[in-house]
Amino acid sequence: MTATGHLPRLGSAFAALCAALALALFSSAALAQAGYVHEISGSVSMQKPGAKSAPAKVGDTFESNTGFNTGADAKVVLKFADGQVLAMGPDSGVHIGEYRYVAHDIKLSSTTVELLHGEMRYVAGLIGAANRDGVHIVAGDSLLRILSPGGADFIVQMKPEPEEIGAAVVAQGQVSVRTPYGPIYRIDAGQYVPWEPRRALPPPMPIAAAPAVLQAAVAELWTTIVPVNTPVAVAATARAAATAAAVSAVQTVASVDTRQIGFVDAVSNAVSVHSPAGRTVNASVGQTFPPGTSFNTGTEGSVVLKFADGQVVVLGPASVLSVDQYHFDPRDLKASSSALDLAAGAMRYVSGIIHAENRDGISISAGASLVDILSSGDADFNVVVRIKGREQEIGIAAVASGAISVHTPYGPISTIKPGEAVPWQPGQAPPLPEPLALAPADSQAAMAALSAAKLPDNAPVLVAAAASAAAAQSAADRAQAAASANPGNAQLRAAAQAAAERASAAAQAASDAAQAVAATVFASTLAALPATAAGPAQAQVPPAAPVLPPPAAPINPTVTPGGGVITSCAGVSPC
Repeated sequence: MTATGHLPRLGSAFAALCAALALALFSSAALAQAGYVHEISGSVSMQKPGAKSAPAKVGDTFESNTGFNTGADAKVVLKFADGQVLAMGPDSGVHIGEYRYVAHDIKLSSTTVELLHGEMRYVAGLIGAANRDGVHIVAGDSLLRILSPGGADFIVQMKPEPEEIGAAVVAQGQVSVRTPYGPIYRIDAGQYVPWEPRRALPPPMPIAAAPAVLQAAVAELWTTIVPVNTPVAVAATARAAATAAAVSAVQTVASVDTRQIGFVDAVSNAVSVHSPAGRTVNASVGQTFPPGTSFNTGTEGSVVLKFADGQVVVLGPASVLSVDQYHFDPRDLKASSSALDLAAGAMRYVSGIIHAENRDGISISAGASLVDILSSGDADFNVVVRIKGREQEIGIAAVASGAISVHTPYGPISTIKPGEAVPWQPGQAPPLPEPLALAPADSQAAMAALSAAKLPDNAPVLVAAAASAAAAQSAADRAQAAASANPGNAQLRAAAQAAAERASAAAQAASDAAQAVAATVFASTLAALPATAAGPAQAQVPPAAPVLPPPAAPINPTVTPGGGVITSCAGVSPC
């Protein structure tokens, strides 16, 4: 028997996660990518052509004929290839119609945006600045046109039923509106005009004269930080936005409870968990734990633990493990560390990202012996220690991948390589490494049990989300087992279906959170590389000559207090 088992190694697991991250966050849809999701708050859905509506994420790209809907208290900012920016307020729907951007000939470019309901802020890009006839802005049954050369920045509100009620507020440039009740020939910067059924259209009025409710509504969009309205390479800018959002998400969520460093992924029979506060409880799937926690598997128990950095530990029966110290910071892997103490019993250890990036940060003791990981790559090994009488340690270590050394009470074991095992016992120096198949039968049996355990992959996770997913899947498995045992019970079948749906939702949330952690780890690892490895400094890269001059930067209109101002992310990266 061997101690290998089936577990994706850190290199392949983390690479797969990064690949999934790239596909999920930085999807480069085939041909015409119109733009990308720059920022989101609240619940926002996106419906691409021929696809079902799905939650939108920062970094998602989209093409022509894509729809967006925002929930209550939600906002979304979209940026297009030509620099056009669209910000949607709460409870709003927008349909991106045909979009075509031809950088070398703006006269061939065009954009169509339709406000179905709610409110949106529109900031013209290069198409609006250089080819006003190519811009088509629809709001219900109304049509807005940009009159001013250089583009415009305006907000439009529209409620379509039972009869259309709307308003347009201009911050920069001039626009006209053809409403169902007549034309509005010109609205200048700093002015607004409302329209509603059975009332004559008023002349343009200063924004300061607008009703307070209208001023408050547009203020939400005007105070939203939007990217500058210059052309972008959609895929690359989407990647930058997604990475920035992922880092922010990890920082925000991780700050909720930094004490929870890992969780119980699987448990069999009775396993006790002793907290640093002195409380002892039975282990359960999804249970999280802080540093200073110890585990006791009793005579027949076993448990699988997963840590934030992806490190995995399996304990067999009659084992006692203390997590003496643990700190994982995806933004600073060199400051991360882990210290485990196996007092007695059988343990399988699979390394995580802390070892991959900071080998000196890993400390593992087994009885009176110390285990060091020698390999720079991933490591997967088993160690068993038994104490017979005072200072009478008997142990064995076997390696599945990587390489380790063990400093035993009876002398050092310099190297154990994959497929090798070395025992130690009182009264004699440790022997040379030999195949595990030649080890004593009881040692082989203990290690075979560890290798048979079903393990999670060793990629980093956000503990709270991963723990919730593990608990939900465990509940779904129990519900399915009950339903399978009683096939005629419709109530049990319905309960199993509901549990499966909850598990699926929890798994997706855990995957999204893990992608955020992976993005942070990737960014911090890249930042730690020397300049020659990370690429030339930005100052060394000659800037590309612009095809056409960009539109004028937005200006700040004069508004009443609370009415909002135009802002941009000038100086804030990424835009």
